Amino acid sequence: MKRKGILYIAGCVIFSLVLVACSSSSTTAPQASSSAPTSAAAPSTAASTLTTAAGQPQYGGVFDYWLQTDPLGFDEGYAVHPNIVTAAFTNDTLMVGDWSKGAAGTGQTDWVFGYIGHVNLMTGSLAQSWEFPDDTTIVYHLRQGVHWALNPNSDASRLVNGREVTADDVVYSINRAFTMPMAYLNGAYTSVGNNPTSITALDKYTVQVKTPPTMHGLMLMVCGDFLWIWPKEVIAKYGDMKDWRNSEGTGPFMLTDYVPGSSITLAKNSNYFAKDPLHTQNQLPYLNGVNMVIIADVSTRQAALRTGKIDMLPGLSYDDAQTFMKTNPDLAYLKVYASPTFPVGRMDKNLPFNDIRVRQALNLAVDKQAIMNGYYAGHAALLGYPFPPTAAYSDYYTPLDQQDSAVQALFTYNPDKAKQLLADAGYPNGFTTHIVCDASSDQPDLLSIIKADLAKVNVDLEIQPLESGVYVTQTRGRTFSEMLMKGSVDYIAPYRMLMVRKESFDDPAFIDDPYVRTRYNEVSKLLGIDDATVNKDIKEVGQWSLEQAWGIWTPAPETYIFWQPWLGDYHGEQDVGYLAGPADRVMDWIWIDQSKKASMSH
Repeated sequence: MKRKGILYIAGCVIFSLVLVACSSSSTTAPQASSSAPTSAAAPSTAASTLTTAAGQPQYGGVFDYWLQTDPLGFDEGYAVHPNIVTAAFTNDTLMVGDWSKGAAGTGQTDWVFGYIGHVNLMTGSLAQSWEFPDDTTIVYHLRQGVHWALNPNSDASRLVNGREVTADDVVYSINRAFTMPMAYLNGAYTSVGNNPTSITALDKYTVQVKTPPTMHGLMLMVCGDFLWIWPKEVIAKYGDMKDWRNSEGTGPFMLTDYVPGSSITLAKNSNYFAKDPLHTQNQLPYLNGVNMVIIADVSTRQAALRTGKIDMLPGLSYDDAQTFMKTNPDLAYLKVYASPTFPVGRMDKNLPFNDIRVRQALNLAVDKQAIMNGYYAGHAALLGYPFPPTAAYSDYYTPLDQQDSAVQALFTYNPDKAKQLLADAGYPNGFTTHIVCDASSDQPDLLSIIKADLAKVNVDLEIQPLESGVYVTQTRGRTFSEMLMKGSVDYIAPYRMLMVRKESFDDPAFIDDPYVRTRYNEVSKLLGIDDATVNKDIKEVGQWSLEQAWGIWTPAPETYIFWQPWLGDYHGEQDVGYLAGPADRVMDWIWIDQSKKASMSH
């Protein structure tokens, strides 16, 4: 059975996140945003043996990328943050991931899944530094001399006229993100009283954010790298930023054209303020622009990579990767793990899944080793939830042989024990249940294997594949009746505990446990302030989550990122900082070896 292409997290799981945030350092003295990580980690993936362009960076060239669909908006007041794909290029946040700590520099992280809660991997963008004067206050010290881009062909840009960015812009943007009725941050934080209590400009270059004590650490990253800074006069004149023509920012690129269903064009902002941390005399960006072509079909995207029409493509399955290695041996690649997808039953209704013995039985009834060896041909991690077995997650991941006996048992195949547990729970003859899944993915194929295993213990799994839009609606609204085939989001945001908090729409089991609440509040308070406690909490919640067996744990498959060999200082990075769109921010730093590209007839 040939599997369909894996939906890579940077392109698809972003649509299903309850989105994230984090924090910085010292509780009293100002903390520069360039501080070193608590524990340096080697790159967390298996790297290609091929080399990409090396040497001194070159200016010029256009990065060719792809989008699966049109942008779902241009204004974060009206659209979910990462679906505004152009803002990661055109606008800046207060903080950004430190490129020099990735594979292009020291190798302390891989920047595949973002900063994953390690705030010390962050550095300043519009803010030069930040501090925690007390346990309810965050102070951002802004970089002076940063100006809005000036695009002479844009009415919105001419309105701002290249003026300097000030604290008033930051205060306006943060307030707007938390108060617009349709804004994500309003729904995720303000609606439950976890929003900042005040945002104030102390002077032209200093912003003070007051927070609830339990949100103190988390709000550093929510305000610092989860919302963009916008010019208020453009919104005052046009009412919003919904029209792409109103785009205006301080970022490395300017949005110059959008043809729905076809392409997005971005041109270099020659007045961008940032410099390359690895080549400190070099002004960024190196690229003249970015061209994003909308390509819905997977095979068409792969053909575009194969023929050099796009420069990078993530999310290839092992089968597809092997084909590329044979047909295009010049391509560079990186092997990573995709977040696993697994069946989950609701625990908030009068269903069998309320009993942990039933949940344990379902796990024992599924031959996970056979799935890994057969369905994934050995190219998967048996224990890939809630975190992958990679160096970047070493603070959080617990190997299977170090888990307690209850967790280890869940990864053994024992149908006789499963039948006994079902009988003990009151289901000696098994039961019938219904599960919905995404018809356009590999979920129906994987579920057919799980269904066959469950049938051996008299559990009849009725599979209902849904059209993707309907599936997403039921997933986001948690309106499925009994079971859902659900992709994990914990790789991106381990500190958010999204899959085990009842108010999160990424909690498909409707788990509501005081243990999680206590740990979540502690992590949200201490992110970037007490790394040791945060790491311990996240690790232990991961162990607890596995033991609860609220999902039928499945292996995490390998997936591959491929890119053209003419990309300089690129090693497969996807999200440099917090997740904010496709290939978030990597175009700030990479460059094109144009002589190599020409020599390959492209």
